[in-house]
Amino acid sequence: MNSPMTDQRIWDAFVEAKRRLHRRQAEFYQQAGDRQAVLRAALTPGADIGEQGAAFDFLKAFPGDVVPLLPEVFRWAVKSERWAVPAQEVISRIPRARRTALIEPLFLEQLEVAEDDDYPNLAGLAARCEAWPLLARLARHTADSDNPEVLELVQYYRDTYGPLWIPEQ
Repeated sequence: MNSPMTDQRIWDAFVEAKRRLHRRQAEFYQQAGDRQAVLRAALTPGADIGEQGAAFDFLKAFPGDVVPLLPEVFRWAVKSERWAVPAQEVISRIPRARRTALIEPLFLEQLEVAEDDDYPNLAGLAARCEAWPLLARLARHTADSDNPEVLELVQYYRDTYGPLWIPEQ
């Protein structure tokens, strides 16, 4: 008869699984012939959900591949409910000195075609990345919206982050 696992044994098994995971991540990082191709495939909309999640986890741990994959990650950051937060976190790990300049063309392109339900993710991405000029652009772009939810969202970001991007008068 098997004895039930003790808390410590369960914890030890968990720690060992994390060690194996980190060894595999490092192995993929060091030995893969074309990491970006594999990650790009994992970030396609039709990819397995487990692959998508693993790609975001890998990019959080090894952010060096984020910039070449920025269009793919950006799409998830603004168009996904499931992956918006992990994608925004990955993008926010781009070094601050380069981050806004890299996301600006993608952001402005999306802003021009955005639907009302895209604005929360766009605003969240701009705030997460401390891209205040982009948040200001979004606020100006949506100022004439007839959707009260959009206006409320913009007001929230003005109230919360406005001192960082609205000049004092």
